[in-house]
Amino acid sequence: MNTSANSSPFSLPETAPDLARRFAVILAGLAGLVARRFLRMPHLSVFTLLLWGRLNRAVRRFYRALTQAPGKARAGRAPKARGARGDDARVRPMALPTGRGWLVRELGWEAAGYMSQLEALLAEVASREALAGAPATGRVLRPICRMLGVSMALTPVVVRRVPAVVVAAAQELAMDGLVAEADGFAKSR
Repeated sequence: MNTSANSSPFSLPETAPDLARRFAVILAGLAGLVARRFLRMPHLSVFTLLLWGRLNRAVRRFYRALTQAPGKARAGRAPKARGARGDDARVRPMALPTGRGWLVRELGWEAAGYMSQLEALLAEVASREALAGAPATGRVLRPICRMLGVSMALTPVVVRRVPAVVVAAAQELAMDGLVAEADGFAKSR
């Protein structure tokens, strides 16, 4: 039996930031609750493994987003090739419910406890600063916050990066005098 720390679900290296460790503890507890309660609910038992996988991936992605420099997340990776759609296209895998707070509605007060723990973690000043420095964390946290019903004021906002080509084109137009810069936004004359 492999007993290394990295082989179990929701585990992080010992050098992981405190924020990532606390996030992993919250999601591990939530996953335990899901495993215990979903198996007794026939209408939700089909989602048990799907939700466990989603929560485990969220922990790993959150750790990577916190520890990697911005813009380096995809460096060195080749883009995924998309298969041609045809008659033999695969059936879409089962998806989790999408309603805001659906997990708390289904599991009740126990899931609400994990929601409040996550809200408290996101409300801390140190957490807000760490999340502001790592914009990719917002893409990880948003689905988790949505399924738990975390307050929108605490849910991180995902800031989309402007492609370098668009920025270069706007700068070139500004140099030609066709576009004036105003607070970081390009504005036509």
